[in-house]
Amino acid sequence: MNLLRTLISALCIVAGAALIAAWAVSSVIVTAVEDGTALRGIAEHALDSSEVRTAVAAQITDEAISALGADGLPLDEPALESTVGTALEAIASTPAFREAVLDEVDDAHEQFADELTDSLREPAPLVIEVDVSAAVNRRIDELGTMGSLVPDLALPPASFEALSADTFERTRDAYTRIEWAANWGLWTGLALLVVGVLVSQRKRWFLAKVLVLLGFICLAVGGSIALLGPETITTFVPGGPEGTLGTLWTEVLTEEAAPVVMERSLWIAGGAFVAALVVTLLGAILGGRRR
Repeated sequence: MNLLRTLISALCIVAGAALIAAWAVSSVIVTAVEDGTALRGIAEHALDSSEVRTAVAAQITDEAISALGADGLPLDEPALESTVGTALEAIASTPAFREAVLDEVDDAHEQFADELTDSLREPAPLVIEVDVSAAVNRRIDELGTMGSLVPDLALPPASFEALSADTFERTRDAYTRIEWAANWGLWTGLALLVVGVLVSQRKRWFLAKVLVLLGFICLAVGGSIALLGPETITTFVPGGPEGTLGTLWTEVLTEEAAPVVMERSLWIAGGAFVAALVVTLLGAILGGRRR
């Protein structure tokens, strides 16, 4: 019976400390989704792809040429059509266009959060739509005299696939667990630690053990990000880099979120180690015979 109680206590220590560490990371992820940081990271990742930029440029060019023809612009003049067409094809690679797209994305983060948590959503890619009319008109105005011949255009939104259907479904599945950990990880972890205290044979040193373990877990997470980069955290999550949680980290989280996870983990680790030292000293001073 004593061996069983010791085993249960040890399992409660490990599980409780792990859940508290998971809460520390998960709450950062949920915040990144809710404040738009995550969606901006997805859009930046997608726009880094030359294929996405080429597809967006083709959409813009086709829609603009059609709109110009409808406005009566003499597109039969080769010089004008060539100049406007070339300028529009290059727009998707300009920093100004990239910032314009990301500004539009910031306004759509609530819709992304809804899609991420909608249990009734059918499997489909995550498609981002952005209003490009202002960016296109600014680009045309930069053409000088020839650009002044072109009227302001009102174009339909340009769209691009930010995440494939498979990747987005895995991300949605992972986010369900992350959201649970953010909401309940801390309290469930503390509850397990209470159970561990109740069944422990050596209660005097139980809290110190918990604090040390929690400190090492958080130190491993924060230290790996600090020393080896944000991608290394995928080695700590179930399923590894190719699993659902690993996919969520690599596809959704951004460079802005990783330092927050690192800082929070290191602060918790430092606090846990200091508290463990204090508890150990108090136990040694106030305790009598070790039970």
